[in-house]
Amino acid sequence: MFLKQLKYLVCVSLTLTISGGLFAQTTVKLATVAPEGSPWANELAKIKKKIESESQGQIKFKIYPGGQMGGENEILQQVIRGKLQGAGLTAGALANTVKELNVLEIPYLFSSYAQADCVLDDHLQEDFRKLFEAKGLIFVTWAENGYRSIGTKSAPVKTPDDLKGVKIRIQESPVHIAYWKQLGVSGIPIAIPEVLPSLQTGVVEGFDNTPLFTLAAEWQTAIKYFTLTRHIYQPAAILYSKKFWDTLNDEQKKTLMGEGNKLAPGARQAVRSIEKNMISTLKKADVVVYEPSNADLAGFKAAANAVAGQVVGKIGGQSKQIYDKILKAKAACGG
Repeated sequence: MFLKQLKYLVCVSLTLTISGGLFAQTTVKLATVAPEGSPWANELAKIKKKIESESQGQIKFKIYPGGQMGGENEILQQVIRGKLQGAGLTAGALANTVKELNVLEIPYLFSSYAQADCVLDDHLQEDFRKLFEAKGLIFVTWAENGYRSIGTKSAPVKTPDDLKGVKIRIQESPVHIAYWKQLGVSGIPIAIPEVLPSLQTGVVEGFDNTPLFTLAAEWQTAIKYFTLTRHIYQPAAILYSKKFWDTLNDEQKKTLMGEGNKLAPGARQAVRSIEKNMISTLKKADVVVYEPSNADLAGFKAAANAVAGQVVGKIGGQSKQIYDKILKAKAACGG
């Protein structure tokens, strides 16, 4: 009798060991600074729902929106260390680690959304996949923040001359720093969570970002003017931690990767489709929105002409190769 029981227990034990992958549950903690209800947070919610369904509950997602896990730089470091399993982050933050991303933020680099999509998806995806992985990140898909413009407190900005003497919050990036210097502005780098109080207290009098991010961060509450210069196109990306990724089996990796960069068109459209609404929302918040003429934009574009030559060779890594590849890709992709 004892031997029969022992054989039964051994058999059950072997069955559980062999099929253990089916019963083990994996939790993915994924963070973003995007607030609940924003297009970015909504896209992550869709991914969560799809993966949890396809894995039959064996993979669970916990989404932390609205900067619950800190600013983008703090989130990025947690992902690299494996404390967070994934994140949705702008290229601006990611460029602090994957320096070649700085090249994508050269002002007026892309002439249209279509051109940017073509270059990123058809010509640079594999290059950046390898660059991300070398830094401890697994690339899933491109997303976007959009085109950055200028918000100010006390005076409208129509030409670069209107920026003289204005204290502008800038992104701490060699490209951004070089561009604002070309415009004659001594920019002040400030972390995202500190921008609103800095605007409220007068530490800075303006900033540049997209209408969507401006509203998501509630920066519109501290400004009176917003000028649609659309000077920098800023992509974003959804990524997993390589430390976490390396602990998974092939089936889990396949499920978590899902459609990969085929998610990009939907993520981009979610942002682009509401741009007009975002501009209307700014106006309803008593922000004066100015659409510059081509003549107005000429000065901003002229200041951008020198930036690539100043920074591409200094960024390091494969930045020169990436920039050269972008120029060739733009010719192939059209305007």
